[in-house]
Amino acid sequence: MFTSDPLSLLLLLLLGFQAGRVPEQAFDYRLVPAESSLRVFVGKAGLLSMLAHDHNIGVRDFGGRVVIPANGIAGSRLEVKIDTRSMVVLDAEISDGDRAKITRSMHEEVLESAKYPEAVFRSTGLTGLTERPDGEVRFQLGGDLTLHGQTRPITLPVVVRRTPGLLKATGRYVLRQTDYGIRPYSTAGGAIKVKNEVVIDFQITARSQ
Repeated sequence: MFTSDPLSLLLLLLLGFQAGRVPEQAFDYRLVPAESSLRVFVGKAGLLSMLAHDHNIGVRDFGGRVVIPANGIAGSRLEVKIDTRSMVVLDAEISDGDRAKITRSMHEEVLESAKYPEAVFRSTGLTGLTERPDGEVRFQLGGDLTLHGQTRPITLPVVVRRTPGLLKATGRYVLRQTDYGIRPYSTAGGAIKVKNEVVIDFQITARSQ
């Protein structure tokens, strides 16, 4: 066993860690979007990249749930759902007209959010657990990400801090758009385009129900 701390054990159970014990009751945590942040950084590329901008994209509508059923951890799950139609351009240095054009291109040409309105992450387990004396817990969270109609396994590096009834998780993940059948935006014959790799930053708060 990695730890005898009951709060740490509860965290492991919530994330599906196979500790070989059956919880006596169900635990239910919900993500709190108002206390959370989910952003995507999109970098520019191409010969004329100096004429373009890097972009910061925010997600307004997302939620999730972590559940341990009463009959044991075999059925425990972590699920996060994102409404891709709620993704907005946060860049401060562009005009409203440019913002509208970028937003329209992102939804119509890249994400095709009308056709694929939802992205879903479902966890499958964790590895590499380490716990610091100050209560910080680090691990690799494995799961399946469904995006743009395609599902791929991914592994997220996660840092969690916990207090009774509260989980705060942070992490960063580099995603390749083409892995999900997404064609990165390109114009001027490819002289101005965005990078295939985008960086996802998350700061998530979940509270017990």
